Order: sequence, then structure tokens, then C-alpha cells
Amino acid sequence: MSLDSIFLLSIPIIAALVGWLTNKLAVWMTFYPLEYRGNRPFGWQGIIPSKAHKMASKAVELVTSKLISVEEEFEKLNAEEIVGEMRPQLDVLSKHIIDSVMQQELPLVWRLLPRTQKEQLYKETAAQFPEAISNVLLEVKSNIHELLDVNRMLVEGLTKDPEMLNRIFLKCGEKEFKFIEHSGRIFGFVFGLIQMLVWNYYQFWWLLPIGGLVVGYLTNFLALKLIFRPVHPVKIGPIVIQGLFMKRQDEVSKEYANILATELLTSEQIFEFIVRTNGMDVLAELCRKHVKNIVDTTTGSTRKLILKLAIGNTKYEKMKAVAAEMFVHALPASITTMFDYADKSLQIGETLENKLKSLSKLDFEDVLHPIFQEDEHILILVGAVLGAVAGFIQMAFVL
Repeated sequence: MSLDSIFLLSIPIIAALVGWLTNKLAVWMTFYPLEYRGNRPFGWQGIIPSKAHKMASKAVELVTSKLISVEEEFEKLNAEEIVGEMRPQLDVLSKHIIDSVMQQELPLVWRLLPRTQKEQLYKETAAQFPEAISNVLLEVKSNIHELLDVNRMLVEGLTKDPEMLNRIFLKCGEKEFKFIEHSGRIFGFVFGLIQMLVWNYYQFWWLLPIGGLVVGYLTNFLALKLIFRPVHPVKIGPIVIQGLFMKRQDEVSKEYANILATELLTSEQIFEFIVRTNGMDVLAELCRKHVKNIVDTTTGSTRKLILKLAIGNTKYEKMKAVAAEMFVHALPASITTMFDYADKSLQIGETLENKLKSLSKLDFEDVLHPIFQEDEHILILVGAVLGAVAGFIQMAFVL
């Protein structure tokens, strides 16, 4: 076999290699590096890490506008069942609050009070806590938007760790990214055959770099487009054509919902967000109001009158305030006991999955497409440039 024949046959092989390499690089450039590398403007940072806030905001907009309603989710929580989960801790907490408040404000009276009366007071107070917690929960449901900003919570969760945001998209689009890489070889080889036939008849020096540029451009362009297009199935004879991602709606829905439900929207994470934001102030105020009501109810009108006469109205109000603050301080530890129950009741993962599966194809496209729409032209241009470079190398070999 002559050297010319070997070179001619190498054209589609090199084109396949260029197609694979440029597409693989396009995928890598979508996610990495996490930090900017190089000297601006000559450098690169992964599309997702560089625009993490924008990417996260788009993902969150889909979730909060079309998939879940905070009010509907919290309506699933049953006050009686929550109280049942918290009851052992509430009994211990109520006794601790009574002992601490009385020893602090009325130490002599508390020491002299018969044990039977103390036990009675413990019992009466503990009996009031379930109703108070139920009332707090009802008010939480009514004021949920003051307590919880889901958009902010999700965006913060997605942007604080770029690797986590990458992982979500990589997991949901795993098959699509593999398709991009593998299709580069196929498209590259096909275009390379055309390039080989043209070179066989017209051996102009500029055909190789131009051909390489076209191969690099088209392999990236087609791979990116075929993931989402056509949106709806198109039947051509016995063949049905549809964007690869669009065909996997049920499979992706399950994966995406599971990630959000287990990594971003657990009861524990929701409560932690409330604690470190202004939502805790609202929750604390609700608790203070109802704990003060417990004190009034437990003491009763006669006891209250006697206490006020004995210690004065100011000190009585102080006792209620101290009791309320003690409850608010102990609340985070008490609430942890209901996280498992809340996760089972809310069933956020199941809700998200069902809603995702029922989305229209155009809405479902927004789960993954935004990461390709951002700087897509740059990824395609990189493929074209690398293809042209390979063409120049081929040309140098010929010359």
C-alpha cells in the first residue's frame, strides 16, 4: 500500500479521533475546572461553576414554580402525630422549666411546697404542652413564608459547593454526556469519509484545515442538538426519532427528585435554614406566646391572683418570660426527634418525582438544557478550532 493510500485512509480515522476529543473536551469544559485557570481573558472555568448562582436559580425556579408548593407540603404534617413524636421530650422539658423558673424566681416557696403539689403542677403543665405545640404548628402553617424562603434555601444549598451542583447535572445527564463523547467518533468518521473523497479528487492544501474545522464544529453542534431535539417523537417510516434526554423523562425524574429530596430538602436542612435566618425569630415569637399561655392556664385564675399578690405583676410576667425563653432555647434539640416522621410525612421525593414525570416536554427540557445554553457557542467553537489544528497537522504531514 502506497504512502498516499495510507494517508487517505487516515483522514476519516483522524476525523473520528478529533470528533471524540472535541466532544469529550466540551463535556469537561462544562463542569471543570471548578476555579478559574489562566490569566484573564486567556483562561477558563467550567460553565456551571462560573455561573453557579445563575444555574442554581434556574433549577430552583423550575422546582418552586412547577413542582412543589410549600403550603401544600406543610399541610401534610399532622399536629397530633408530631406531638406524639415529641411527647417524651416535652414531658422532660416542662418539668425542667418549672424547676428552673421556680428555683430562680421563688426559691423559698418552691422548697417549702409539698412534693404532691409539685407533682400536680408538673402533670398539669405537661398536659398543656401538646395543645401549645399544636397551636404553634397551625400558626407555622399559616406563616410559613415568613419562616421559610425555599428559593433562597435551595440556591444557597446549590451554590455553596460547586462540586455538588456539578454532581446533580452529571448524574441526571450521565447518558447524555456519554452520548456526546461517543457520537463524536461516529460523526467525525462519517464527515471524515466525505473529507477523504473530496481530497482524493481535489488536493488543495487548505482543504485539510478547513475540513478539520468543519468536522470539529459539526460533531459538537450535532451532539449538543440531538440531546434535546426533536422535543417530541418524530416518526420517519419505521424509525422514531426524539431527543435522547426527552426520551428519559421518567428515569431522570426519579434521579433528580431523589437528589433534591435527600440532599437539599430534608426536614433537618429545612429547620437548620430556619434557625440561621430570620425565620427563627418568627418561630421563637410564636413559641413564647404559647408558653406564656401555658403558664397562665396552669396557674389558673386563683393561683395567678395569689401569685400576683405575693410577688407582684412585674415578677409574674418575668416568670412567664423566663419560662418562654427556656423553651425557645431548648426547642432545636426537641425538634430533632420529629425529623424522621416529618420526612416520611412530607414525601418530598415522591411529590417531586410525580410532578417531574407529568411535566410537558418543553418544561422538562429545563432540567438539563440551561447548562448547554450557557456558552454553548464557545464549546462548539473550541471543537472547530481543534479540528482546524488537526487539519493543519495533516497538511504539514502531506507537505
